[in-house]
Amino acid sequence: MSNDVIEAAAGRRREVLAAIASANGAGDAADAIARLLDVPVEQAREVLRAPLESFVGNATDQPAYEESRGFALHPFGDSEDHKDLFHARSTDETSATGGTWDQDKTEQERREGLKRMEAESAMWFVAVDTSRDAHVGLVFGEQVDDGDVDVAIWIRPEERKKGFGLLSLKEIRRELAAFFPGKHVIVRAPLSGNK
Repeated sequence: MSNDVIEAAAGRRREVLAAIASANGAGDAADAIARLLDVPVEQAREVLRAPLESFVGNATDQPAYEESRGFALHPFGDSEDHKDLFHARSTDETSATGGTWDQDKTEQERREGLKRMEAESAMWFVAVDTSRDAHVGLVFGEQVDDGDVDVAIWIRPEERKKGFGLLSLKEIRRELAAFFPGKHVIVRAPLSGNK
């Protein structure tokens, strides 16, 4: 991993995180970071593969975005509202599902996710614009085989370009650092058609 690329990403972390959060897939994220940092796409991919801690800093560097300021992450639960939101994500062709999941596949994945949360190997959240009490997206934290934690963010198409992706990324890091202490938190841009 090139330290120069990671240092450059650290220097422009707000823009880098915004590019990742609003990207439509890994290729789009790599292209956006390459343009942003004026580096080859392969070096931009190093930023995508790097643990979030490599270029964000410590969780205590900045205060968490407080609910009173208009945004919060609420734990995902087995409610109808959360179920509807998960189904909306599964039919969005720009999401990691590629919009290809049918009702049965969506329900199976939702139930399995709830089981992983119960087993404390995953944390899912609903991103909420508290000023409108609107559910604007989902944030998934999944512990993988090596113990690191993969993070995926989905924002409703009509709520994009409003900063919710970046706010979700900032807040989820604090939540996951507390829940999975000592683990790397890795943001992966979604690949269309994959979980």
